[in-house]
Amino acid sequence: MSKIDSINRELRLTASIDKVWAAISDPKQVACWFGSKAEFQLEAGCEGWFEWPAEICTGRYAMRIEQVDAPHYLAWRWMADQDVSFDETTSTLVEWWLESEGQGTLLKLKESGFLTHKQQQLNVQGWLQELAELSGYVDRASMPV
Repeated sequence: MSKIDSINRELRLTASIDKVWAAISDPKQVACWFGSKAEFQLEAGCEGWFEWPAEICTGRYAMRIEQVDAPHYLAWRWMADQDVSFDETTSTLVEWWLESEGQGTLLKLKESGFLTHKQQQLNVQGWLQELAELSGYVDRASMPV
């Protein structure tokens, strides 16, 4: 199977790199903006899952942490279909790069390895929503570091 083009996003956040890193790497914080639940260990090779509520896309999405270089780089693979076992050959790779910019953070995201245009287009829209939720989450003053 041939792979489809990637999704690339760039986002400037007013939150510090440490707050942004915590928001994308701590399962409890991830669940506050990306779905409704998340379970994983932040260690390369560890598998876990993300879950969304019924009104969005019911089910758990298997994932695996690929690489961790705190607080600058995180990569995970995840499945496009809910409630299936993790399979590297049909998963997509999500990569996060963080750079300090003054007191804020430049976030770059890339998702690659799509098998279908439909899958890619769903995630094009999905990342617009999810990154907006991330931005709102990290900008709240009460968010833990």
